[in-house]
Amino acid sequence: MDLYQVRYFLTIAETGNFSRAAERLYLSQPSLSTGIKKLEQELGVTLFERGGRRTVLTQAGRSFLENATIIMAQYQSALHELKGFHEQPVLRLGTLTTMRIGELADLVNRFQQERPGVTIELRDGKQEQLREWLEEGKIDVALMVLGDREEPQASIVLFRQPLLLAVPQTHPFAQRSSVRLAELDGQPFIERTNCEFADRECEILEAKNICPKVVARASHEEWVISWLEAGLGISVMPKWRGLTGIVYLPIVDLDFQRTIGIKWRQQQSSEIVEQFCHYAASHNWAVD
Repeated sequence: MDLYQVRYFLTIAETGNFSRAAERLYLSQPSLSTGIKKLEQELGVTLFERGGRRTVLTQAGRSFLENATIIMAQYQSALHELKGFHEQPVLRLGTLTTMRIGELADLVNRFQQERPGVTIELRDGKQEQLREWLEEGKIDVALMVLGDREEPQASIVLFRQPLLLAVPQTHPFAQRSSVRLAELDGQPFIERTNCEFADRECEILEAKNICPKVVARASHEEWVISWLEAGLGISVMPKWRGLTGIVYLPIVDLDFQRTIGIKWRQQQSSEIVEQFCHYAASHNWAVD
């Protein structure tokens, strides 16, 4: 059964005449008759009593009328719902896996208070993935590490963040004011697998013959924080405010700092993207 056949049937039932129904549907009468015959053959019943000036529903036709009305109403409802879905604007936001999701929550909440009809689709990935997704149009904006040669027309610096040694409060280093790289040798270490400085960090440690004891690896910042708070080990990571049970220490012979910003595709900017970037730029980021 095709939807057009149901529409044919309902129009004939309403007008009571094949000729008037064909006019309303902008069809030839033979095409309308053919469509109804196919419907009757599929259902195995006769729907109309043909002959005379008025076309009358058979008993089977009257029974089918109720179901056909429901079918058409459900179809119209689905169309209306899908139309509203497509009209609802969506902002596709990409963010680093090395960002704390809690840092985005306040920004997104504030933005949606201003634009309650906008749906936020959040997608996290590594630095290289975010650039690819942005170029391919899979995301609209990216919260990422900005380099020195970013286009100022399509990026905004949000904050700068030092990478320090994070240790549990119970760790002996927690009483220190700083540490040296050599002191990481043999220490239980939580490796941040998506760290933007991971390759450089490994090269430096290998060059100095320093071998921390890797006890865990994690791709997301929240996992690293949880393991640190549980006392599982230490890690080199960005400094975040508001964490309990973790102490941050500078490493005197290691100077890593990242610049976090928001980037978008200039050629495909929109009002929603511009407004979100404005909110991101004026947001009070809870980081040092």
